[in-house]
Amino acid sequence: MSHSRRQFLSNSLKTAAAVTVLRSVVSATALKQSAAVQPLFARLDEFIARHMRETGAPGLTVALANRDGLIRVSTYGYADTKAGLRVVPETMFEIGSISKSFVSLALLQLRDEGKLDLNKPIAEYLPWLKINSKFQAITTHHILSHTAGLPGAPLLLDALLSELWTAYEPGKRFLYSNTGYNILGFLIEALDKRPFAHAMRARMLEPLGMTASSPIITSDLRKLMAIGYEPLVEAKPFPQHGTLGEAQWLEVDIAAGSIASTPADMAKYMRMLLNRGALPKGRLISEESFDLFLKPAIDSPYRGEPATYGYGLWVSNIEGHTRLRHTGGMVAFSSSIDVDMTGNIAAFASVNANLRGYRPVAVTKYAVELFNASAPGKPLPDPPAPPPAADEVKNAADYAGTYTTLDGKKLEFAADGNKLVFVDGNRKVVLERAGGDRFIVKHPDYETYVLGFVRENQQVTQAFYGANWYLGEKYTGLKTFETKKEWEAFAGHYHNDSPWYGDARVVLRKGQLFMDGVQPLVPRGDGKFGLGDTDGPDWIAFESIVDGRAMRMSLSGIIFRRIFTP
Repeated sequence: MSHSRRQFLSNSLKTAAAVTVLRSVVSATALKQSAAVQPLFARLDEFIARHMRETGAPGLTVALANRDGLIRVSTYGYADTKAGLRVVPETMFEIGSISKSFVSLALLQLRDEGKLDLNKPIAEYLPWLKINSKFQAITTHHILSHTAGLPGAPLLLDALLSELWTAYEPGKRFLYSNTGYNILGFLIEALDKRPFAHAMRARMLEPLGMTASSPIITSDLRKLMAIGYEPLVEAKPFPQHGTLGEAQWLEVDIAAGSIASTPADMAKYMRMLLNRGALPKGRLISEESFDLFLKPAIDSPYRGEPATYGYGLWVSNIEGHTRLRHTGGMVAFSSSIDVDMTGNIAAFASVNANLRGYRPVAVTKYAVELFNASAPGKPLPDPPAPPPAADEVKNAADYAGTYTTLDGKKLEFAADGNKLVFVDGNRKVVLERAGGDRFIVKHPDYETYVLGFVRENQQVTQAFYGANWYLGEKYTGLKTFETKKEWEAFAGHYHNDSPWYGDARVVLRKGQLFMDGVQPLVPRGDGKFGLGDTDGPDWIAFESIVDGRAMRMSLSGIIFRRIFTP
């Protein structure tokens, strides 16, 4: 991605100042109940303002709906930080993988029409599709429920141009696969006899009245879309409230996540879900097919909570309420949908930024909780507690001490209350927790990788940063490890031109290869490496050795080329 094409910004003061709600769309029902709903709206707006300051989100849009339709659209922050343009109800956002439920419903329509048998091998509908598998044939049902055993890493259509493979017996294990849903886009074309975009518009958007939405993301939409943002330095750890840059514009026509919409249009979609497929006139799919849509196919936690996966949505039972949920992550957008079928309330939210795995789940969850409490007249729930400060490390003393490499390089850490401090001579740097025993070091010499610690019998005995291994004072294990000479050719910095993938760094440490210094590459018997799991469908291979260095790295068929930057 070319830095010269980016407009840079700091997402601190400007974003915080922009958290102003525009209550420009409120339903007639909500207006009639103004006295009852205004405290709810005020509580939600207050939480969202705080939430945006905590996350550094540039802009956010929210839709609330029930079985009667739209309750409220609210917008916050900036659609374009450089121009100072606010998010408005007409601003389009990319909904990402929430698109998968649209694809599922379109296929269930085709089932209602007798054109699709969900349990028939998909290769019978797509004879060009080559899948190398020692197991039973993959069906549409398997792909819809992410139980086909197909690779999870490849997102681009490149993965479909050669032979695919499976690692698990279909129907036995959940493995989220964008490749699978891209296949389903071709299945819709084959059965509908129209291009994917035309079929999705005719089958989904037009019946739902989603006239402000698009089935694929094209350059024609750019003037209607919020500007998307991503970490300015995409290939390095992103600290809390790190600097964002304008992301590269990207057309998206793949079924795994191609829909762009407005909050009011998403309210129409949620109304249909709450009405179990019924529209103001007629039905989108039959009652029978809607039952299949939500039927649990396999257990799969939703962001750590118990849930099952149906066809394009997670289904949960939360305190006796059936909840349909999903998130969407794009190069520069993050979205969430939460539909409470029992409580008759649904919420959609989208942020115009990629914040390293963030999704606005807290926003949609709290919105649903507020309405569920207000219906029986209960006290409104308090907003979620603020997350702990990124630099709060309550067990900082666990990591304090000096760690030394075999050639004498030292790292020193000290505990300062609930802070973990890197001591570099007279300079002291407070670390940010990056999950578990990993930390972000905001020091120019340590910004490329996360810093990690290793525990043995609950005690921290080692530290690592990239290729460097540091021994703590309590370490008593081996100090030398066998390293395969040919693996030295694989270490390096690799780049893929697609913003979906970007950069990857492979390091050799303690005789083991690691992706980005953290993910172990496990050797398989075929010369490839598994990503922590030799039995998984995704793999890494290194190719084109020149002067003792691999010039290319393949991630399940997606090619990265070596680049000669740090």
